[in-house]
Amino acid sequence: MSAPRAVLLVNLGTPASPRRVDVRRYLREFLSDPRVIDLPAPLRALLLYGVILPFRPRVAADAYAKIWTREGSPLLVHGRALRDALATQLGNGYRVELAMRYGAPSLDLAVETLARSGSESILVVPLFPQYAASSTGSALEVIYQRAARLWNPPNVEVLPPY
Repeated sequence: MSAPRAVLLVNLGTPASPRRVDVRRYLREFLSDPRVIDLPAPLRALLLYGVILPFRPRVAADAYAKIWTREGSPLLVHGRALRDALATQLGNGYRVELAMRYGAPSLDLAVETLARSGSESILVVPLFPQYAASSTGSALEVIYQRAARLWNPPNVEVLPPY
């Protein structure tokens, strides 16, 4: 039996819940990325810890609470549905994973899972309509770094922006 072909759907991310503590954790991870806030590290830290994180989590948590569903984050719920529908459509010869650049399910775990499945290459499908260093670029950086740490790294192909 041949190794399954691997498809990795990638989205930006979502907090674990609409609670302030989870939104703060998500915002800290997201906004700490130098590709998102393009400032020298000391200025980025000052902005993040002095201006954004003391106030923004409350406002953002209230906004997330308005759209959160019983099943969870709409981005994650619909992402899982897309993953499952694509896996069904592609059939048994494919392994499809969903990962978020920030939060869970993580890119690290998804790349490792696909590599462990025996896949020799991973087709990365960024779910962003256009390329941006702060989304696609950041996600690809993590994917390439994780793949490079594997003993037998898979080939990584990237679907271009749509």
